Amino acid sequence: MKITNMLPTDWRDLQDKVCRLLNESGYFAESPKTINTVRGAIEVDVYATSELELLKQFICECKFWNTPIPKEKIHAFRTVVNDSGSMLGIIISKNGFQSGAIEAAHCSNVLLKDWHSFVELIKNQWIVNQFHKLKEIAKPLSIYTDPLDVPHDKLTEGEKNKYINITESCLGVYLFFQSLNLKSFLQDSISVGDKSFTALDELFEYCEMVFCNAIIKYQNLFKNNQIEKWKFEALEDMMI
Repeated sequence: MKITNMLPTDWRDLQDKVCRLLNESGYFAESPKTINTVRGAIEVDVYATSELELLKQFICECKFWNTPIPKEKIHAFRTVVNDSGSMLGIIISKNGFQSGAIEAAHCSNVLLKDWHSFVELIKNQWIVNQFHKLKEIAKPLSIYTDPLDVPHDKLTEGEKNKYINITESCLGVYLFFQSLNLKSFLQDSISVGDKSFTALDELFEYCEMVFCNAIIKYQNLFKNNQIEKWKFEALEDMMI
């Protein structure tokens, strides 16, 4: 299953989408970014850093050209990558690379990618980071959806009906999300109730919307009958 159905529409959009996916994958990315090199300051399309990986710093060059990239651009980009102290450079091209460009990048710290292969390159990191983010968002629902964990008996009949409605609106999606594993993402599409998704970003955005809406409604419902804080604190300890 793809992580996104998005396709860049112009050079600026290509940079923005590359930057967005890197940030969603757990990197800190900026576009554009002026950086210092041994030859002076230079603006690069996308500059990314990470505190959690051995790959601490890398640069992306985005080419939305109607022709393949020639070798001269590879040589120039290799110089920028090396002069900036970056560990890796990635060129993302709309229309591929000339044979000389592929030879120029061989055995170097420069990767040549089109949009789809770039997305595939960061797919695993994106899934791990976005899945963890969504698990964090969904955590309170393990308390809210269990009548034994909330002051259900203190609710009025009208509030109890609201509780049932909120729970019915999110429980199916919540249980579905809890059942997801890596094998689930090997499918071409995933269905949640009557909705079908062919891209993980659309699926995760839908789940996040359902979870956030339900949590807000639960918080309002139990505003006058607070749930014990230790239950949520214990949930944090269990997740750690």
